[in-house]
Amino acid sequence: MIDSYVKVLAATGVRGYPYAVASRQGMPGEEDNPIGFRVDNAKLLAMNAYLTSLQAPKGASVGREVAMHGREAFRTAGCTSCHNLNQGRAVPTTIHPMAEIFPGDNPVTLGVREPPLNPIMNTENSIFDDKWAVVNASLRGEKRGVAMPLLLDLARKPVFLHDNSVASLEELFNPRRGPTAPHPFYLADAQQRSDLAQYLRSLDTSSR
Repeated sequence: MIDSYVKVLAATGVRGYPYAVASRQGMPGEEDNPIGFRVDNAKLLAMNAYLTSLQAPKGASVGREVAMHGREAFRTAGCTSCHNLNQGRAVPTTIHPMAEIFPGDNPVTLGVREPPLNPIMNTENSIFDDKWAVVNASLRGEKRGVAMPLLLDLARKPVFLHDNSVASLEELFNPRRGPTAPHPFYLADAQQRSDLAQYLRSLDTSSR
């Protein structure tokens, strides 16, 4: 992952790597010092301010009628019970239980941690939940589950879901993926799936 970041930074032509130098702080494993190093706090605040100032990528250009049908499918198929219709709004911080997002979840306990951290759990026949075996919201007393993403820049996204297991938006909403697959929320009609996929590709922070 770090190698990929370095390649992206090199491709941008930005000079001055390393851009910030970390110093030793605390003990590895502490909440404020998970690896025992920390970048200067002023630099972190400056970076956060810069990232907040960035504009989201523009959505793909989609025909008005297709976008209208796709938006209606998004609204009536239950998508808005979790996702924002308006991508200019902050995403709710709600954590959705893993079993709700991934009905095939059948975890085994790999290790026990002190509360509020939950046990380290993993579904052996799937990589979808591997991320949550490393880090999850139990640190703040939340359940083992999934936070919702902003639905932005989807036109350029090559794969979908946390494990990159779905090749397209059309496939994501296809019921042939089965009732126990991650994110099992489907549209039976192929045209509706296509309209919804096109609508999602068109989303940006100006979409309402």
